[in-house]
Amino acid sequence: MFWGLVVVTLQALLSDLFELLRYELDKYYELLKILYAERDLLVKREIKELEELIKDEESTIQKIQKIEITRDALLTRLATEEGLVDQSLNATTITSLADEPLKSDYQRLFQRVERVKREFEFINDTNKSLLESEQEYASFLVDEVMRIDEPGDTYQDDGHVRSPEGKGMFDHRI
Repeated sequence: MFWGLVVVTLQALLSDLFELLRYELDKYYELLKILYAERDLLVKREIKELEELIKDEESTIQKIQKIEITRDALLTRLATEEGLVDQSLNATTITSLADEPLKSDYQRLFQRVERVKREFEFINDTNKSLLESEQEYASFLVDEVMRIDEPGDTYQDDGHVRSPEGKGMFDHRI
């Protein structure tokens, strides 16, 4: 009986890694679409729809995390089998190890990764600003309702009670 020995070449490992990275990038594009949709819902203040979208976001993030585990295992295998344990397996190193046409494919892929990274920074900053603005607005409304920040003392200098300068919603006589 013959037990076949499977020899995996460097280029085969790099090809597998490329396909996995491309799949991972597709998931990041899905996540970007969700973040843009969240931005639109934040602007419209559609909270229920936002809650549903956040569930989709969490699901997509979990998928990406699973892909990252597989990617890390593949990178470890690549480093171990090719004696690259002491080298940093970054985009430049991986691209330099690949032969054409895979090398060109990696270059294009990593350019796309850079674009997606910049887009994530932009949309995350935008959504953060929208959330902060929404929080400020909610705080303003609470302050108006409760009149927490009513200025001045309760008594005047002559000992008489000062009339409030303004009333919160709960201070009105019904």
